Amino acid sequence: MQVLKTFYNDQQMTDSNSLANALMEKPAELSPIITHLAGKEDRRFPLTMLTEGVGNAKSIDRYEYEYRVKTHEVNIRPVVSAVGNGLGGAPFTLTFPDKWFVFPYTLISESGVQARIMSEPVQAGSNWAYTLQLIEPDAAASIPAADIAAGGMWAQLYANVGLDFSRGNASNWSTPGLVRNKIGTIRKSYHFAGNAKDYVAEFSLPTKGGKTTKLWMDYEEYQHMLKFKEECELLYWYGEKTYDNNGVTAMKDENGQPVITGPGLLQQIINKDTYSTLTESKIKNVIGDLFYGMTDATQKQITLYTGVGGAREFDEALKSHFSTGGAGNWKIGGENRFITGSGRSLGMSGYFTSYEHIDGHTVNVVKVPMFDHGPVAQARAKHPVTGYSMESYRMVFVDQSNYDGQANVQMINKKGREMMRWAVAGSVAPRGFDQSDSRASDIDGASVHMLKTAGIILKRFDTSLDLQCVAS
Repeated sequence: MQVLKTFYNDQQMTDSNSLANALMEKPAELSPIITHLAGKEDRRFPLTMLTEGVGNAKSIDRYEYEYRVKTHEVNIRPVVSAVGNGLGGAPFTLTFPDKWFVFPYTLISESGVQARIMSEPVQAGSNWAYTLQLIEPDAAASIPAADIAAGGMWAQLYANVGLDFSRGNASNWSTPGLVRNKIGTIRKSYHFAGNAKDYVAEFSLPTKGGKTTKLWMDYEEYQHMLKFKEECELLYWYGEKTYDNNGVTAMKDENGQPVITGPGLLQQIINKDTYSTLTESKIKNVIGDLFYGMTDATQKQITLYTGVGGAREFDEALKSHFSTGGAGNWKIGGENRFITGSGRSLGMSGYFTSYEHIDGHTVNVVKVPMFDHGPVAQARAKHPVTGYSMESYRMVFVDQSNYDGQANVQMINKKGREMMRWAVAGSVAPRGFDQSDSRASDIDGASVHMLKTAGIILKRFDTSLDLQCVAS
């Protein structure tokens, strides 16, 4: 998409090729197209681009939505108490905090000792007592004391049964948890005087067959539309719930109506960590841990969103790791060398913007202007060395994989309120809107209003990480 700031031409710029008029008629259909086209050239709204801009958005009839979340299954349990050690093949009892293990499965201890559950467990207060027998046939075998001490971990393997007349067993499969959230409404108004300047934005949009079509919109209105998308982007990142676990909202507006805001991406990420000076080891471990938990993901993808400060930390961490004598002592040749030129005319080029983990997956770094210059960045303290906002050093590793055929990050819209847009005419009507003689206001000017009811879903909130810098 190409955008040109030019003067209004009433002969060429009519209602039929007005983007403003088209958005009035089909705002839900055209808003994602504008997001996609503008997002390819503008990094101001990455989450909007990631969801709405590429079709990962859906509309619902309600203000409340719910979805199932399957987290990484923990198949181990700690010992609460023990009676006996299995010597000579004698049955022994292990007490666990819940009834996760299933009769007649075989369990394995931290040291590798295996024992079969011989009967259904029995409740013992708030815990469950299991009768087991060692798999090892040696009469002299017993369980190491550390395995049956309080806190010793056991895991479940398989169900081994008799040769004939065996019966089916229960299941300990954990069902996905139900997450219930709400979507909130935000809006923005744009007012302009009756003698507004005649600048318009002219768009060259690609069409089928490699052709282009030209549409236009009032230039100031276009800037306000982009600003509204920025504010939506802030909601998607930083939004915090205004309702409790029962869905009750105490906050009311001036009309007594509840003010609903759903959780943004950062509030949904449960993995939080800090760093002072980033190292390659930290990057490797973070990425490895996240990918390790994505057991059922397809098209595994993690993107690192950060500011200029975080991008520099990432680059310096990798350069420092591979340096033989400090970050500036590079001995890399070929096309990817860091030292360029010859003689007295030397230069340095090349920066790390991705990291390929040992498991074959690559994490790419995306710089987000919001982390450098957005309102949160402006409000936060400054880094003691660089003077950048501490928000610039924030690193958000976002799992953008697919699960069960669906994107992990999605946008949820209220049907009919995906993007509402209307004008209030005064002495003039906004260019591109119906130029009727009737007016709704006596103001020497006009206004345009935008409203959206939406929220962001992070379907797996344990496979992303919010890593913040804590400068010493």
